[in-house]
Amino acid sequence: MIKLLVTDLDDTLYSWIDFFIPAFYGMLDELSLILNIPKDDLLDEYQQTHQEKRSVEYPFATLLLPSVKASYPGKTKEELLNILNPAFHRFNSIRKRKLELYSGVEETLKKIVEMGIKIVGYTDSAEENGFYRLKKLGIDNYFQSVYVSDSQFERPDNLPASEKTQIVYGKKPNPSVIQKICQQESISIKETVYLGDSLTKDIYMAKRAGTTAVLCKYSCDKKVQEELYAKLIAISHWTKSDFEQEKRIKDICKTENIHPDYIIHAFDEILPIIQELNNISL
Repeated sequence: MIKLLVTDLDDTLYSWIDFFIPAFYGMLDELSLILNIPKDDLLDEYQQTHQEKRSVEYPFATLLLPSVKASYPGKTKEELLNILNPAFHRFNSIRKRKLELYSGVEETLKKIVEMGIKIVGYTDSAEENGFYRLKKLGIDNYFQSVYVSDSQFERPDNLPASEKTQIVYGKKPNPSVIQKICQQESISIKETVYLGDSLTKDIYMAKRAGTTAVLCKYSCDKKVQEELYAKLIAISHWTKSDFEQEKRIKDICKTENIHPDYIIHAFDEILPIIQELNNISL
């Protein structure tokens, strides 16, 4: 009997790249105008900063750019935020417009909860990014817990951590994290379904942990996605070793025939899978 659904967040419940890249590059356009510095130069600085912070979503990474520091020496953080507000406003306005759930996500989460199944989230994002998006999308109430990565970001006193979030150490794919989540939720591995969009991170990890693994493979405009991905690479915190690890895991999956137990092309297709698994266990 399935009692727990562990789900990835980005690109499983909503498209991360479809909102983040347009929002980031909109901010970049504004920042280039404010500083009168070519965008390509700023992109190099962003990538270096993101790699230092090990996150492409480090809050206010803009304030750490060498060009910003050189342009406004001696300015306080509050002064810089005010000066650069048009750039941040551009990011926020585009994000607000483009961040949206995939079709059927909220309705499906509601039905899963009504079935008596506990839902928890697991993301490599820090709380101020991953959990924040669940709140903005109005679906945080369906989650019992959300397991997030630790953050270097110094949280302001007026932004307390949510009681629902728990920090896990170590990035995907780490099978022991899934096992610890099941232990924390007092549910066995065999009573758990894991849902995610990445073969090398989500599915590899879930199969190694021993859970039923479901791969989200939604339809998309491949040309648009390739263009967005190229823009992401230009600012990414990923290093050469990250790409090498990705290739190693792909090779392992191929050699050891590691594959998802199920593939879904729409979020609500998880429902008949859960029902099938429950019928098998009767």
